[in-house]
Amino acid sequence: MIRKPAVAGVFYPSGKNMLLDTIKDLFLGPLGPGSIPEVSKERFKRPLGIISPHAGYVYSGQVAAWAFHEVAKFGRPTTAIILGPNHTGYGPEISVFPTGEWETPLGNVEIDEEAVRVITENSSMVQPDISAHILEHSLEVQIPFLQFLYGNSFRIVPITLKNQSPRAAKDLSFAISRYLNLNPSTLVIASTDLNHYEDQETTLRKDNLIIEAIEENNVEKLYRYVYEYEITMCGYGVVATLMMLNLGRVKVLKHATSGDVSGDRLEVVGYMSAIYS
Repeated sequence: MIRKPAVAGVFYPSGKNMLLDTIKDLFLGPLGPGSIPEVSKERFKRPLGIISPHAGYVYSGQVAAWAFHEVAKFGRPTTAIILGPNHTGYGPEISVFPTGEWETPLGNVEIDEEAVRVITENSSMVQPDISAHILEHSLEVQIPFLQFLYGNSFRIVPITLKNQSPRAAKDLSFAISRYLNLNPSTLVIASTDLNHYEDQETTLRKDNLIIEAIEENNVEKLYRYVYEYEITMCGYGVVATLMMLNLGRVKVLKHATSGDVSGDRLEVVGYMSAIYS
């Protein structure tokens, strides 16, 4: 099966050349890293992880560009495991797209069916499923950035979490770690936005609590802050899964809000990017 783009022309341009130009502009923009990344020809020597936002590129793309700019320095992965929250409510608690290809305006990328097999065999919660992915945007918007860096020479494992509990994160991180032991040339992407639709000051305060927990690699604190301070971070379980993989020291690369782009600071969404290396 070929999974067609759900948000091309909405979250990012639907034309190939316009999309490539847009991604270049995101790297070079005032909130971006300021240069086009240079990708090493070497394969990853060990697994890496990044946190990347998933709003429309006009709002979050410059923040996302920081993560992809940084990971390019380490070379090329053979596989990218992309984790995102389930915004649609379709499908099982944890859904992995099982087979076929995903299409974007930059071409098609193949599903890593061996990785899917290993992850599902080592998890009590992950189920092969298509329904949760057809309309989901949080995974899709990461792929053009990967294609910009690596062409279509990598495979993907799209996983969306409807259940983001500590139990789900622990189960999924265990299953992913079994695959990383077999293929260290893997990138794990945790796709999330931070606090939603409060004023700039409130969002910055809440976002900084999440960043504190991430920098301390404290999963318990991450969950506690989300619940105690009512932080509307959509992918907290996704980030917890990445944290539990212990892929190295985390470096927060960029934090901004939609208000930094639009100028509207009454109702903003927070975005951050980070790398585990």
